[in-house]
Amino acid sequence: MPYKMLFEPGKIGNLELKNRIVMPAMGCSFAESSGEAGQRMIKYYADRARGGAGLIITEITRVDDDTGVGTPNQLSVTNTHLVPQLHRLAEAVHAYDTKIFVQLHHPGNQTPSRLIGGKQPVSASDVTCRVIGEQPRPLTTEEVEAMVKKFVTGAVIAQKAGIDGVEIHAAHGYLVSQFLSPYTNKREDKYGGSFEGRMRFVTEIIKGIQMYCGPKFPISVRMNGNDYLPGGIDDEEGIRIAKYLEALGIQCLNISCGMYDSGSTIIEPSFYEEGWKRHLGGDIKKAVNIPVIAVDNIKHPSFAEQMLEDGNCDFVAIARGHLADPDWGLKASKGEDKLIRKCLGCMECFRILNDGLPLGCTL
Repeated sequence: MPYKMLFEPGKIGNLELKNRIVMPAMGCSFAESSGEAGQRMIKYYADRARGGAGLIITEITRVDDDTGVGTPNQLSVTNTHLVPQLHRLAEAVHAYDTKIFVQLHHPGNQTPSRLIGGKQPVSASDVTCRVIGEQPRPLTTEEVEAMVKKFVTGAVIAQKAGIDGVEIHAAHGYLVSQFLSPYTNKREDKYGGSFEGRMRFVTEIIKGIQMYCGPKFPISVRMNGNDYLPGGIDDEEGIRIAKYLEALGIQCLNISCGMYDSGSTIIEPSFYEEGWKRHLGGDIKKAVNIPVIAVDNIKHPSFAEQMLEDGNCDFVAIARGHLADPDWGLKASKGEDKLIRKCLGCMECFRILNDGLPLGCTL
């Protein structure tokens, strides 16, 4: 096997993974209108499991049907009637010895009112996302407390369906990120102000999941190593947040960056270099003792191997590479690098999804 470290088994908590390849969360809108995982979604993820991914993290998964819709036909964990199809999804992925996490998500101010029945978007504060262009209303203290319960309920539903773990989406300027970042959190109640206040929302979500799902149920937190916005989370603050989250007893950190207002750092166009943000995961990995997943615009298996060798992360996240070629990992394991259909960075996937259609890829 040409890439020793890439195909070395790994662990997240007590969960054993067959290799170091992660397919991170990407919105796909392949769910049914009910929020169930239908056959199209099940086949989509099963194909990537067959293609060699060691861990698959589902698309942004809705925890709140009222203000939390991120895309049309979005996967949901808001009700127990969704368990049977979610269980079928888990079984389809497990058939290839691949593990699966559900990513718990609320868009906050980064969703248009048309997706939530004309209601005003909500956020930590009344800071408007320039890309969406709609001023949100701050959640009341009581609404934040209720939102914590919705995230916890989503984790319980995922666990009942046989999902291997959950990931809290606390990056990319979505709702949890809006509480973490001083750029968007201007609150004066217990969920704002000090560093501890800004951390309270995610802290209560994590503690609630640990209480109801047990301390050994894997929790990953996807977080920003840097917001790339003035007054937001910078490299130093990202490390501080990572160390704080580790102390809460989570099993994994998934390092990314950016908000919609600095969106090219989240989903990079073609002119961004492969691995341009590897320092974010690398610096956090040096500061914590739990596994670090990192997205780094990786296109080549050789570069992924180098990332692991250099200690930039413990697991490499191949996102759009898995859209362009579901067999990315399988081909890499055989040394068939030249046969991999590599992501072009053309942003066609992003355009299609923004038009409200199910995900597609130029390739």
